Amino acid sequence: MSRPKIKIQTLSVYTSTTLVLLLLGVMCALLLSARSLSDHIKRNMTMSVVVSSKLSEAEVLNFRSQLNKRSYVASSEYVSSAQILEEQKKELGTDPVEFLGYNPYEPSIDLTLKSEYARPDSMAVLEKQLLKDKRVTQVVYHREVIEAVNDNIHKIAIVLLVFMAVLMLISWSLIGNAVRLSIYSKRFILHTMKLVGATWGFIRRPFIVSNMYIGLLSGVAADALLGGAFYLALREEPALLTILPPVTLAFIAVAVICFGILMTVSCAYSSVTRFLRMRGDDLYFL
Repeated sequence: MSRPKIKIQTLSVYTSTTLVLLLLGVMCALLLSARSLSDHIKRNMTMSVVVSSKLSEAEVLNFRSQLNKRSYVASSEYVSSAQILEEQKKELGTDPVEFLGYNPYEPSIDLTLKSEYARPDSMAVLEKQLLKDKRVTQVVYHREVIEAVNDNIHKIAIVLLVFMAVLMLISWSLIGNAVRLSIYSKRFILHTMKLVGATWGFIRRPFIVSNMYIGLLSGVAADALLGGAFYLALREEPALLTILPPVTLAFIAVAVICFGILMTVSCAYSSVTRFLRMRGDDLYFL
C-alpha cells in the first residue's frame, strides 16, 4: 500500500512544481516583454532636426553624415522641403504655395536615437547641443509621448516585480510543503539511518538528487507549456517576436529550469535537515 502513496505524493510534487514554474515563467515573460516593448518604442522615437532653407542639398547631406557619426544616432533620414510640401498637400488638401507664393517648409533630418538616449532628460540635452549649430533652426520631438511611455513602462515594471516577488515567496512555500510531504513518510527511515551511523550528507544525497530531477522535469514541462502558448499567440500576432525574440525566450526557458532545480533542491535539503535534527520521540507527534 505504500508504493501507490509514494507515487501519488511524487506526482503531486511534479504537478505543483510545474504549475508554479509556469506562473513564474509567464511573469518573467511579461516583465521582459515590457522592457523590450519600451526599448522598441524608444528605438522608433525620432527627433526632427530642421535646418535652414539657405543651405544647399549637398550641405544638408554633409551635415547629415556628420550627425550619423555621433554616438547617440542610430540612423537618420533626409527629408527635403519638397517632400514635406507634398505631405502637407495630402493632409491639408490645399497647396500652401498657391497662397504664399513660395514653399514655407524647411528641410529636416529625422534622427532615430539609440534607446539609451531616448529619454526626456537626454533628449533635452541633445536639443540644446543641436540648437547651438547655426545650421539648425528648430528641433522637434514628442516630449509628452516619451515621458508617458517611460512613466507607464516604469510603473508596469514595478508592479510586475512586486507581484513576481510575492509569487516567488508563495511558490517557495507551496513547493516546500509538497517536498516536505513527500519526505514526511520516510522520516522514520531517516532516523534509523542516523542511528546506524550514516552521515547527514549521505542521508540527504538521494533526496537531493531525486528532487533535482523533479525540478528539472517540472521546468522542462513548464517550458513546454510556455512554448506551446507562445506558438499559438505567435500565429495570431507575428509581431510578438520583436518584443520577445528567441534569445529572450531561451533565457526564460533556462531561468525556469534553474529556478525549479534550485527550489526543489533547497526545499529537500531543509526538509531532510529538519527531520534529522528531531529526536525519535518527536517524529510521532508530527
